[in-house]
This record gives sequence, structure tokens and C-alpha cells, in this order.
Amino acid sequence: MCTVVVRVDPGSAWPVTMLALRDESPERPWDPPAAWWPERDPAIRGVRDRSAGGAWLAASDRAGLAVVLNRGEDVPSADGTWATRGIVPLDAVGGVLPGHDGTVPTTRAFNLVRATASGAEVLTWDGSRVRTTELGPGVHMVTHGEPDDPAAPRIGRWLEAFRGVEAPTGPPVLGPFDELRTADAGDDAGDGWSGWFGLLAESAVLPADDPDAILRDAHERDGHFATLSIVAAAVGPERTVLQHARLTEPGRLDGSVELHHA
Repeated sequence: MCTVVVRVDPGSAWPVTMLALRDESPERPWDPPAAWWPERDPAIRGVRDRSAGGAWLAASDRAGLAVVLNRGEDVPSADGTWATRGIVPLDAVGGVLPGHDGTVPTTRAFNLVRATASGAEVLTWDGSRVRTTELGPGVHMVTHGEPDDPAAPRIGRWLEAFRGVEAPTGPPVLGPFDELRTADAGDDAGDGWSGWFGLLAESAVLPADDPDAILRDAHERDGHFATLSIVAAAVGPERTVLQHARLTEPGRLDGSVELHHA
């Protein structure tokens, strides 16, 4: 499933920076970040799932950003249906967090990575209760289980590597994959993202169905999932910057990409 790397540095000009990779069925249509939900708030922009109308990632300058990642726990449903998990990021940047009023979500299980200028946290719905894990200063990694869990594939392989390189301290200045292509040559675009993108390029040598692969293209228990897009983001006190790349070949960096700014 999806992968999120988060740097938290309270009090800095950009307290949170994030690299988020979206894994989804290649057959499921979606749209790059834009203001797709004017009926909610014209200031909210995000990656829209056309099938259900929700968002994988949602953001606004005022409220920061939120990313939802699937979890695998079974969630009971009286009629065998659930609300789309895509409502969760939209609600979060609109000021309504899951479990806020004592009710439980009506979706399948998820991790919600929530970032504001005050810091970052992970809200987990595992089918029994909603719990919150604060992400303290430093670099963290979230997939489909517990944050920073070294026993989890991808996290056990890559978290310490991300902690061992320079973390970005603000928005990417250039298109992220322009920078990524120069990382192997030792060049630095000057905006601090070369370390993370260099590791992403390094991880791409793994087969896309390897459990440790960050860039994925695999048939799993719930179907075919592949990495379709990547967002580089920075959250400041009055601004949230997103740079989005759609992978033209799911799970691969060596094809062309379509870049979007939001």
C-alpha cells in the first residue's frame, strides 16, 4: 500500500515536509491535485478519486495536509458496505478528525497522516477504535501498519536510511524528478530534497513486487496495486505547497512523468 516519509521540525519556517507515494489499482481513475470540492471549501485541493469522489491527499494553506493509507484489519459492516476512505482527508483539512465526537468511522481501516504548522500525527482506525500517535521531531515513515515499525516491510529496510540523509526543510524549488535525475551524479538542486529523492532512486533497483520496494507494482491479497504518483509537500504557518508527479509507467521512475504544482 501507500508510503509516507515525514520530517517534523517544530518552530522552523516549514515545520513539516513530506514525501508521499500513492499505491492504487492502475484501473481506478483519478485526478491530480486541484480544487475539486468547491461545495466543501474552494481552498481545499487534493488528489481526487473519480470513482468515489474522495481524496487520497487533501490540503489547504490554512489547514495543512492529510493523507490516508489503507490498513488491513477487518471492519464489520451490517450491510457489507462502507463509506469511502477518501472522505477522511477532506474532513481532516476541514477541521473534523476521525473519532472527534466519540463516534467511529464508517470506513474500512486506515492510517491518516495529518500535518499542520504545529507538527504531525497519525490517526489510526483499526476497526475497534481511533487512536493517535504523535510524530515527534525527526524523520518518520508510515505504511499500512504502525508508524516507524521496524518489523514492517519498507520501514525496516528504509527508515534509518531516510534518517541518515539530509532531510528537506522546505518546498522543492525544481520539479522533483528533475532533481532526482541529477542525484546520482552528486549534484544538489539547493533545496534540500536531493537526499530523499536519491534514496527513492536507490530503492527503485528492487523488483516492484519485493516486500521492501517503495515503488510498487504487485498483485496482493486485495488486488493489483502499483505506485501511480508521488507528492512532495511542505507545510508552513500560512502556506502548504504540493508538487505532484504522475508516473506514466506505474511503479517505475525510469519512464517520463507529468508534473503538477498545487
